[in-house]
Amino acid sequence: MNDSSSASRQQNLWPREARWLHAGIAIGVTLQLLTSLWMTPDWQHADYASVTQLLFSFHAWVGLTTALFLLWQWLWIATSPQMRQQFFPWRGPWQPIWDDLRDLYRGRLRPPGPAPGLAALIHGLGLLLISWMALTGTIIFFFLPQGGTPPGTLLLSLIPLHKALVYLVWAYWIGHVGLFFAHLLRRDRILDIFRLGT
Repeated sequence: MNDSSSASRQQNLWPREARWLHAGIAIGVTLQLLTSLWMTPDWQHADYASVTQLLFSFHAWVGLTTALFLLWQWLWIATSPQMRQQFFPWRGPWQPIWDDLRDLYRGRLRPPGPAPGLAALIHGLGLLLISWMALTGTIIFFFLPQGGTPPGTLLLSLIPLHKALVYLVWAYWIGHVGLFFAHLLRRDRILDIFRLGT
């Protein structure tokens, strides 16, 4: 194998910043979902005496860390017109999305990588969904009562808003993981998104 073909093989599909953001958000969201299955939220105080209450504390801190990764993601989108157009093509071009839908109907997947199309649009919608969870969760984190103080009106109104979209997050996560394995079975270069150093 010559040097040029080796370099081409090793060149990552995604920029390094995208890979780090994906890792931070993906790990954070996964931990959030898994801890939500077993944690016991205690809105009355922040003293955690059981494993399930410790999981609630872990859930809160991981959520805050994930919110920082999301802030980084939104700052990158705000400074990149190309990223905005890929994730949120409200004014088009729509042709890549129609092409991807037609290919899916025929049982074909577009090769992975950063490009406009259906995958980018779904990533953008997923980013909005996760950002809603992070925003409401972060506000809850900072308004969580300490030392037995009863939860205030703001906290009590935010809790159902935070929980309202959790099933959509699960659906997004399951679809995301399912398509990862579909690309893996096709031997696509989907693992490039997890290679943080190269």
